[in-house]
Amino acid sequence: MFSKPVFLVFLIVMALPIATRAGNWAYGSATAPAGSRNFALWVPAGYDKQKATPLVMMLHGCMQNPEDLAAISGMNAVAEKQNFLVVYPEQIADANPLKCWNWFDPKNQIRGTGEPSLLAAIVEKVQSSHNVNVKKVYVVGISAGGAMAVVMAATYPDLFSGVGASAGLAFKSATSVESGLAAMKQGNPNPQQLGLLAYTAMNDGLRVRRKKLLPLIVFQGSADPYVNPLNADQLITQWAGANDYLDDGKDNQRVKAQPVETIEGNIPGGYSYARSIYHDRAGRLVMEKWIVKGLAHAWSGSPTAGPFADPKGPNASEEMWRFFSETTERGRKPKVTKRKGAE
Repeated sequence: MFSKPVFLVFLIVMALPIATRAGNWAYGSATAPAGSRNFALWVPAGYDKQKATPLVMMLHGCMQNPEDLAAISGMNAVAEKQNFLVVYPEQIADANPLKCWNWFDPKNQIRGTGEPSLLAAIVEKVQSSHNVNVKKVYVVGISAGGAMAVVMAATYPDLFSGVGASAGLAFKSATSVESGLAAMKQGNPNPQQLGLLAYTAMNDGLRVRRKKLLPLIVFQGSADPYVNPLNADQLITQWAGANDYLDDGKDNQRVKAQPVETIEGNIPGGYSYARSIYHDRAGRLVMEKWIVKGLAHAWSGSPTAGPFADPKGPNASEEMWRFFSETTERGRKPKVTKRKGAE
């Protein structure tokens, strides 16, 4: 039997809130012939080195760093719930005064060179230090980082199983600073040709032709003053074309740029949105496009409000992870259900 003082202490301890373990940051750098880049790695509390764990690479926009993107995206909170690693590479001012990823530079649009080689080296570095599920590695970015995420998916399709772009642009939609600024304002003048460019890049350097489709999810604000929403349509057109070639090596519309369904919704007290769903020829989810009406150049559904962050839209981080999970399990049809927090 407990003595009365011991029993009282026991009751007090039991009444205290149970502290939950939190994830932690780890830091490192990776080197390639093009140089080196630092990165910050979020390791969730549930990470078990004995179990292969998914990995999401997050690419920041201009005038940002890894901590900024972690804060505005809330991706670490999703990682805590779903138990995946998140790596945030950091651009350097020597490469771009505004710390933008140079997605528009031709030398950064080729496998094995420039910034793609550095970002691939970061993935490989994390894979060497942590138990990563190589079949569940994804790349995501916002703005210049969104455009660079698309570059990474096109140049290293063997590393990534899906790509997410917020305010991003199509692969090779620009090949110079000037054409990059023009594409941001008005898109690429020849979007129909972009699918073949992405498909060709996907097979450069690979020993066998890639046949597995590469899923894409796009978030875009209708009120974005920097990236014309037309770029979201062109991204879908490009990726439909690339996946159509991946399907059987032919341009035969077996993967189409027309959605099978568009779902309208709205966030209580926030923005309305249109979620367009695209299937492969077997009826499986392969692409999604979210147009958030009223969203500017910002991460949709951010846990905070501020530059490049807007909490009034659907949660892009949660939706991207849901999309990656569904498309990785290729036998599953899309869940066409009302999103959490939507009316």
